[in-house]
Amino acid sequence: MRFPNRISGIKFVGLLAIIILVVSTPGCTSLYMDKNNSISSPNAKVTPPTLNANITFVTTGSSFSPIITVTGNPKIQWVFGDGSTSNSTSPTINFGSEGTRANTLVVTPWSAVIKINIGYDGSDGGVSPGPSTIENLKQQNVISVTGLENVAPYLQVWASSYNPITVLDFSNFTALHTIECFYCTSLDTVRLRNVPSLTRLCLESCNISYLDLSEAPSLADLRGASQRSSIYTINWGNTGAHIWHICVRDNTQMTSTFPVNQLPLLKEFYVWDDNQSGNLHLNSTNLKTVQAYNNHYNSANFSGCFPVGRDGTVNIYNNNLTSLDISNDPGLLYLNASNNLLNQVEVDGVIQTLDSYNTTDGYLDLTGNALPSKTGIKNANNLTVRGWKGQSFNNPSAANLTSIIGI
Repeated sequence: MRFPNRISGIKFVGLLAIIILVVSTPGCTSLYMDKNNSISSPNAKVTPPTLNANITFVTTGSSFSPIITVTGNPKIQWVFGDGSTSNSTSPTINFGSEGTRANTLVVTPWSAVIKINIGYDGSDGGVSPGPSTIENLKQQNVISVTGLENVAPYLQVWASSYNPITVLDFSNFTALHTIECFYCTSLDTVRLRNVPSLTRLCLESCNISYLDLSEAPSLADLRGASQRSSIYTINWGNTGAHIWHICVRDNTQMTSTFPVNQLPLLKEFYVWDDNQSGNLHLNSTNLKTVQAYNNHYNSANFSGCFPVGRDGTVNIYNNNLTSLDISNDPGLLYLNASNNLLNQVEVDGVIQTLDSYNTTDGYLDLTGNALPSKTGIKNANNLTVRGWKGQSFNNPSAANLTSIIGI
C-alpha cells in the first residue's frame, strides 16, 4: 500500500530510537500480521523503550531476521525501524529498501536470554549449525549494538559472523562461553573484561589491533587469524591453562609473542606468518600439529611433545633455526624443517633421533640446511628402508632419500 507525501526517519537520543512518522495526506490504515508474528501499522504510535532497558541493533539492510534463544516463557518485545513490532524469538521484518534503522529488543526478564544470533554458518571449526547448537543464519547487516549489558550475567552464546559491526563489549558476561565473529572485517574492538566462562573465541578475519585475553581464564579455543589491522598485539596475562587450539596465522604485523610456557594442554598450534622470533619451546604432551613456518625462530624445542602413537606433524620451514630438539618424540612422523640454518651436527642429530625411534612411513624434509655427514646419510638410509619419504622422492630407496636432506 502506498502513502503519498509520507516522510519517515529515525532520531537517536542516547540509546533511544524514536520513530517519527509524518503523514501529510489522509490514507487508509492497514494493520497486518505476518507468519512470524510481526505486527505492522503504518501510522502506529511507537513508544520508545526506557533508557538502558533495551538492546538496540542498528542495521543497514532491507530486512532483519535475528534469532534469540530463551528459557522459560518470557515476554518478548521487538520494535523495528519501521514501527512494526513482534514478540517472536525469530522474527522477520522486510523494510522494502536498504537504510539505517534502529531495531530494539526488550525481554522480561532478561535472565531468560541465553543466545543471540545475527549471523552464523559454522565456519572456522564452529559447531555444525542447527536448532540445538547455533542456527544457520546469514549476516544481518548490523553495524552496532548497544544495551548488551542487560544480558551480561545470562548470555551464553553470541554469534555475529560476517556483520559489519565495529565494536563489541562483553565486559562482565560471566556466563558467556562462545563468541562467533568470523569475518567481521570492520570489527576493531572486542572487550573481554571478566569473562570467566569463555571457552571459544572466533575472531578470524576481523580488524583487531589489540586483544586482551587476560580475564578469560577458561579460554580453550582461540581463532584470531588474518587480522586486517596495521598492528596486532595479544595480551595473554595468565590465560592458557585450558587452551587446546590456537590459530593466529597470517599476521605479519604481530607485535607480541605466544606464552608457550603456559599452554600445557595445547594440541594444535597454527602461527605461520606471524612475525615470531626467538626460541619456540612448547611443553605440552598433547601436541598433534605445529604449523610455525615463515617466521623468524632461531631455535625450536619439542622434546617430549609427541609420545608414542601420536602421528604428530611439525612444519617449521623458512625460519632461522640453528637448533632443533626432537628428543623423546617417537610420535613425530612428519617433519619439515627445510630452509633453516641448521649445521651438520644439528642435521645429523635430527636424522639420528628419528632413526632411533624405529618408526615407519614418515616424512622428512631438511633441504636448505647443511649437508649431513656419512653417519647422517646412513641413518637416512635406514629411514628410507622403513618407508620414510620426502619432498623429492616417491619410492623407498636410499638413493632417493638423500634428496630430502640436501644431497
